[in-house]
Amino acid sequence: MPVTIDTAGLHPTTEACLEALEWLHERQHFSNVLDMGCGNGILSLASAGIWGANILAADIAPQAVADTQAQCKTHQMESLITVIRSDGFHHEMIAKAAPFDLIIFNLLAEPIVQMAPQLRTHLATGGVCILSGIQEWLSASVEETYRALGFAQLHSITRSPWRTYIMKHE
Repeated sequence: MPVTIDTAGLHPTTEACLEALEWLHERQHFSNVLDMGCGNGILSLASAGIWGANILAADIAPQAVADTQAQCKTHQMESLITVIRSDGFHHEMIAKAAPFDLIIFNLLAEPIVQMAPQLRTHLATGGVCILSGIQEWLSASVEETYRALGFAQLHSITRSPWRTYIMKHE
């Protein structure tokens, strides 16, 4: 069920997330994915297209939710992608669908660090997360936070001044 995505004009962190999804596609299969901070839904669409996975796409912004819903309809992915408005992990559908085997977190370093314990709680044992939207000068604090929670770095991608991590929790 491949989805053609126009990558022209994408933010470097979104491009890095797409590269991370490609990297993971060659190594692992996912069936239950959370796209936290889904924006316009590109990463949800890519995940659904790569793995045929059930995707829960969440964003706090009503416009992002509307944009993602429109993208799902355009690409006929409504059966795989559920879109919700949520302030972080505080939505009953997130609790109900957890644990996720992949969580995509394309936000900024501060919320990625602040929500690290909730991410860990909602991630399956052996699950993977993509952390993106991290300016390089803040990357050490993100690494330190996630390592302290038992995550190991599998891969990283740099698109200066941004860094993206693929991490796994055992």
